[in-house]
Amino acid sequence: MIRVSRILAVVAALVSGAALVMAQPLRTGRTRSGIAFEVEGRGPIVVLITGSNLDRRMWAREAAWLRDSYTVVRYDLRAHGESDTATTAFSNVEDLLSLLDELDIQKATLVGLSAGSAIALDAALQSPARFDRLVLASPGISGYVPTASPPFIGALVAALQQHDYRQADEVLVHSSIFAVPAEQAALVRQMVMENNRLWLVPRDLIRPNDRPALHRLHEINIPTLILLGAEDSLQRPEAELLAQEVKGSRLVVVPGGGHLLNLTSPEEFRAAVLGFFNATSNTSR
Repeated sequence: MIRVSRILAVVAALVSGAALVMAQPLRTGRTRSGIAFEVEGRGPIVVLITGSNLDRRMWAREAAWLRDSYTVVRYDLRAHGESDTATTAFSNVEDLLSLLDELDIQKATLVGLSAGSAIALDAALQSPARFDRLVLASPGISGYVPTASPPFIGALVAALQQHDYRQADEVLVHSSIFAVPAEQAALVRQMVMENNRLWLVPRDLIRPNDRPALHRLHEINIPTLILLGAEDSLQRPEAELLAQEVKGSRLVVVPGGGHLLNLTSPEEFRAAVLGFFNATSNTSR
């Protein structure tokens, strides 16, 4: 007869072992090419891709509510955050794919904001078998040329021509695209000011996309959620084009939302993303 104490000991060991497997504490590292990343959580993989002049701190709140059900990967774009700057030609898409390779990630959902959305789109078109869902917030599309320039672009160009990078940062911080509620303003300002080495990266080091997404949107065949802040008029044309061209995609316009949508409208962002994940959960397994 198996004694009760023995059964309890086995159960305790199993529970303890399961806890060790499920805990998945925060892990940080760098790829061989110098891209800084962190991984936490458990479950299907979700990769969060930042906008330009920002870094992975922008996703802290999202990582906190995703990590209980998903393995969350955050990383800094090249010349941003803790990633290395650019000294040779590089591609943001190749940086992303190399990161996934080094983490041995075969399948992932991509969540990108602004420039991060453009990277997500390009990656999904370049390696379609590696991605099961896309969330494109305040989206950009490689190859798209806007018909109107942002109102702050003149002041930004003038500052950059004078090599006054602090003033360029100030222009961005006070622009409509970086407008956020007061409780997020300090974080956004800190990220922009600490990521101004981006201005020093020679443009010819950024490898252009040989096959931009603009005329290939019909090739996207995975569930796609497009998120747009109602106040983000600059990205509306691209968001609407995506909704029109990407088969089966869904466009959600968030009332009162700005360009940095996860920071201006965190609860609406969370509800939309989790609702989308729940509705498409069978596609990500």
